Amino acid sequence: MQPRLASRGPNEYLIGVPGSRHKLGTPALILDLDRLDANIASMAAFAKAHGYALRPPAKIHKSVEIARLQIAAGAIGQCCATIAEAEAMVKGGIPGVMLFSPVVAEPKLDRLSAMNATVDDLIVVTDSLENIAQLKAAAKRSGRVLKVMIDFEVGGGRTGVVDESQAVALALRVEQTEGLQYVGVQGYVGNHQAIANYDERRIASHNYLAPLVHLVERLSAEGLKPPIVSGGGTGTHEIDADLAVFTEIQTGTYIFMDAYYRRAVLRRNDPHPFQPSLFVRTSVISAAQPGFVITDAGGKEVDGTFGVLAPEIYDGAPPDALYSIVGDDMGRVDFAMEGQQLPVGAVLNVLPPHCYQTLILHPAYHCVRGDDLVDIWPIDALENW
Repeated sequence: MQPRLASRGPNEYLIGVPGSRHKLGTPALILDLDRLDANIASMAAFAKAHGYALRPPAKIHKSVEIARLQIAAGAIGQCCATIAEAEAMVKGGIPGVMLFSPVVAEPKLDRLSAMNATVDDLIVVTDSLENIAQLKAAAKRSGRVLKVMIDFEVGGGRTGVVDESQAVALALRVEQTEGLQYVGVQGYVGNHQAIANYDERRIASHNYLAPLVHLVERLSAEGLKPPIVSGGGTGTHEIDADLAVFTEIQTGTYIFMDAYYRRAVLRRNDPHPFQPSLFVRTSVISAAQPGFVITDAGGKEVDGTFGVLAPEIYDGAPPDALYSIVGDDMGRVDFAMEGQQLPVGAVLNVLPPHCYQTLILHPAYHCVRGDDLVDIWPIDALENW
């Protein structure tokens, strides 16, 4: 069943109306379904051709409906940053849910146990012996075996055990722990995913992943060959195929293509295979001063996570105009040439700097095909607790 909002907002009356895309009230989060479908199909075809699976991160979209589209195209599941994301995916019937961050707090362990009681393919990562004991207890409470992966640090400076021997010891402990099933290793690093130059990104990726390659070889030699090796991302999906250490890739931003990734050459012979599909639609609310106008999309509608990376105007403004956030609910368009102007009520589509920092500022996607608003989908996993 398609998810529904109790109230789908002030634009609901426009669903199905011809030309309604251009009548939407602003600010609004716009999702172009034709482009979304094309991006999902492109990545699915690439993964199939190169012999690895896809387990995209739900944090990118926080939407059961989008996860369903990815599964229908061949993805094996979703990886999740938070318990709330995992719960939303499991409740929505999405298979192959993996929590890629360790779960250590007792209330969250109880929620993990409750999820595990309802499905047989839930996966969680760990990077400590203490946590393995916690997971054993959670599995026992659930009445089901809990699948566990070892989280191995490969340069991100986040979660994961650094020492190879310690990683092997953790894998052995999981293998020997009643109620737990050792299913593999995670080696994710995102620091280099959006390096614009392909060759620089390729060198960085190979350097980061060299310890993971060695760990997999050692685990295999010691009778602990990992069935799953998970990591990678949109920026390295072609590079990861060459290295061939991963059995599955955690590609995410490819579905939306924000300003952060748009600069990067993603494939050597097809530099930009994915089209932007996620936009913030905003209107000019003031043109009272020369040289710039003010819009209704500011810091509460478009993210500024990367600071110097501003929202990018996709269409609706003169060439070389620049967008900046000047208030909680106000943006500014500065013109490149004297005399350029936009009238009050003019509409722009803006690419967010970082898609999943922008979507959490909105309750729903306004889904369009061509010129028409065809549906409004909720953003299902907004809670961070």
